[in-house]
Amino acid sequence: MASAINKLIGANVCRHASRYISTAIAVTIASTFVVLALTLVGGMSHQYTATYENSTRGTAVIVGKEYIDIAVSKYAVLDYADIDEKYLEKVACRHLHIPVCIGKADDIKIRELCTDDFYSLSKFCEFPFKNIEGVWEYIDFHYDFYGYGLYVFENEKEVMGLAGFYNEDNRCFLSYITDEKYRRRGYTFKVCKYLLKYIEETAGVRDVYTRIDISNTASIKLADKLGVNIIN
Repeated sequence: MASAINKLIGANVCRHASRYISTAIAVTIASTFVVLALTLVGGMSHQYTATYENSTRGTAVIVGKEYIDIAVSKYAVLDYADIDEKYLEKVACRHLHIPVCIGKADDIKIRELCTDDFYSLSKFCEFPFKNIEGVWEYIDFHYDFYGYGLYVFENEKEVMGLAGFYNEDNRCFLSYITDEKYRRRGYTFKVCKYLLKYIEETAGVRDVYTRIDISNTASIKLADKLGVNIIN
């Protein structure tokens, strides 16, 4: 009997998963707006701030004022005008551990990493993380600190690869890994082209480099087509 109930609950969760996620995001964003409203009118006391920090750390967006301890939140802005729907969505997704989708290249979804990606991407020798903990630390720090990073690209069925940026010697480098069955079909070009436009528009980065072995003629052609600087 218990087994049947568990199966019924599991099926219900799977069926309505998107609704549950949407509800969770909505609640988180609503909570954020409450904090914003209290902050803007100067009604947030240090005691309330501390309470909110303990209950929903990482979800509050604090408008900067001298008497407010911005340590209450990972996200702080100086003015209400700095906050838009995308910013609130990002804050909510961070707290709920949902990878932020930064867009699509045709039907290819491009999103941030999540820890589950370790299982599908660790088969590639070029994958830069040795364990799930490394992926988690990267997610927790890199995207917010730099404003960009490595992104998973996928279709409706599965992960197709990983592409994005890393910094070295004060330069921004483009790298990518594509599953063999999706190579030489134009997918990597579409994704990288989208990412180059994205990083220019969001972070102001125009000069991008890539490291390619001289024997990898396919990647050299791709880099030339994308207009990135090649370093051997």
